[in-house]
This record gives sequence, structure tokens and C-alpha cells, in this order.
Amino acid sequence: MIALVLFALVGAPPPGFVDLKATVPGIALDIRYHTASNFSGAPLPGYATPAAWMLEEPARALARVQAELNKQGLGLIVYDAYRPLRATLAMVAWAERTQQVKLLDDGYIARRSGHNHGHTIDLGAIDLKTQQPLDMGTAWDTLSEESHTMRANGEALEHRLLLKKAMEAQGFKPYLKEWWHFSYPAKGTRPRDVPYGCAEPKEGAWQPPKGWNEAGFQMPASAPVQACEDRR
Repeated sequence: MIALVLFALVGAPPPGFVDLKATVPGIALDIRYHTASNFSGAPLPGYATPAAWMLEEPARALARVQAELNKQGLGLIVYDAYRPLRATLAMVAWAERTQQVKLLDDGYIARRSGHNHGHTIDLGAIDLKTQQPLDMGTAWDTLSEESHTMRANGEALEHRLLLKKAMEAQGFKPYLKEWWHFSYPAKGTRPRDVPYGCAEPKEGAWQPPKGWNEAGFQMPASAPVQACEDRR
């Protein structure tokens, strides 16, 4: 019942995009930008429902990564895939109003992101028996040098390199400042602002809240909830 209700709240992916839950068997999702449990402390616009979309070609490549990891008793857990452009703009506004613009300059928060194009993904690996994420040394979205792929030791470094090797084997390129961040080479893409939730303003209709990049502004603590129209 819960799954059916969730599906009814998710909009349709843009043309050429697919839903990762339907494309990658057994993949796990932990979409933190749907909640306040992310570096900004609030849900990001565009994430009214916790789904994950991607362009079809990188999604198929991701399914191959999943199949290979399954042979080792492991699987993938996705933290973020396609990201509506409004969410990227919200990250930039957060950095500006909290006086942390250095995170933009140092490459930890992107002013324009491959996530907006649908070919970039943030993920980790889980143990299929326990369904627990492997120790990577830092949490996802730790915005510091400790998240650089090679800035770890012992099992954490082994796990980072295992994930990197599995992703590279299927054509993904790592971002060495973030152990979780991988992009798939794709041509002819463009940034999109299609939201995940049906209650959110459609692409081209969204406007940023007034003053959201100014000190003291607070983003809404929850996202709007509304079922999709019947598409039959």
C-alpha cells in the first residue's frame, strides 16, 4: 500500500529518462534531499517525493554495475540521481545566505551540475545480507577533503576503490573530491527542471522564493503532497 501511494505522488520522468527503481533490479534509494537530513537542513525544491531518475543509457549501465556487485553479495544505494535545476539553485542560495561560498569555489557545491542533465549520480554500496551501507569513511555529502576518494584508510578506502572500480568498468567517470559522485559520458543533453512531485510547479513555472540567498531566510520544513492526475 505504501509503495502504491508513493507512486501516485511521483510525476513522469522527462522524455529519455527512466525511473531507476524500475530499471535497476533491487537498487536501494535514500533520497536525502526529500528530507531535512542533508547539508542544507531542509528539503530541496523539486524533491517532493523521494524518487530517482536518470537518462536511459547511464541507467542501463548502472544496472550492469548492480548485477556485477550482486555477485559479491553487494548492491547499490542511491542518494541522488537526476536533480531538478531548482534544487541546484537552492544549494547555491544556501551557500550564499550561510556565508559558505567557499564550498562553491572549492567544488563541493556546483553552480551548474551534471545531475541537472540526468547523467550524474551520487551513490554508495550496501551489504545485501544486512542491507547496511559499507563504511566509506565519511557520510555522503560530507563537504570536506575527507570525502576525497583517496583520503581514507583501511576498509573505508577499500570500499571506496571497490565502488570506483565497479562504476568505471561500466563507463562512469569518478569525481575524486567526492567518493560517491560519478558521471556517465553523454552528448546532446541539457539541464532540466522537471520536479519529482506532482504538487510542485512544472518546468518553466517555478520561481525562487524572495530573499532566499539572504541571511536569516529559512526554507520550508516540508514539501507539498499531492497525487498525480489520472493518466489513463
